[in-house]
Amino acid sequence: MEQEIIQVEKVEKKENFFLKRIRKYQVLTFTLSFLFLYRFVGTLIFYFAGKKTFIENYGLSITVFLIIIPAVYFLQWLIATWVASKYTQESLKEKFYCHPIASIILFISYLTDLPYRLSESDLGGGLFKMINAFEIIIYYAFISFLWWMLVCWISKKVWRKQKFEWSWYKKIIDKIFVFFPPIYKFILGLMVALLIFLLLFVLFVGVFHYSGSDLKKL
Repeated sequence: MEQEIIQVEKVEKKENFFLKRIRKYQVLTFTLSFLFLYRFVGTLIFYFAGKKTFIENYGLSITVFLIIIPAVYFLQWLIATWVASKYTQESLKEKFYCHPIASIILFISYLTDLPYRLSESDLGGGLFKMINAFEIIIYYAFISFLWWMLVCWISKKVWRKQKFEWSWYKKIIDKIFVFFPPIYKFILGLMVALLIFLLLFVLFVGVFHYSGSDLKKL
């Protein structure tokens, strides 16, 4: 009887793994889900509308695209949630406290490299430009964060007892942890709201066959 209960618990744990991750990291999951749907659905619409997309640019077939894009975003979600599971907010803050030089250098390198990344990408225009830029900013921020973790790990192995105490640096880190989450949620929510509004507007125009002149009259 006990063995059956243990087996049932193990099955439930396996079944609830993804649900637990989704509930625990809602903002992260929502971000990647939003970017995935935007990229996946948008690319399909442009593809079947006969407009050029990155599918043609990279010589991919539509079948390969349907497999690769979901797999890539799912892998990103697994890596991101795994990294998030290793740190609480306080432990991550302490890690920043202990490695100010690595944090400052990688932050500056991220800021100096970001304009180049944005300039070499085809961002489009209007709201699409905003979302494409947001995705690039998030992607390279996460890559820089992984590099930062590696540098911190090496630094800890080399200088085990070295620890800097910079009051101005700690104050900046504290303010970032206080103000960054709500600002990020506001920007993400604003983009989602604008995209939904745009889709509803396009649907409204398509269903009722309104033109630009008709809208001006209204």
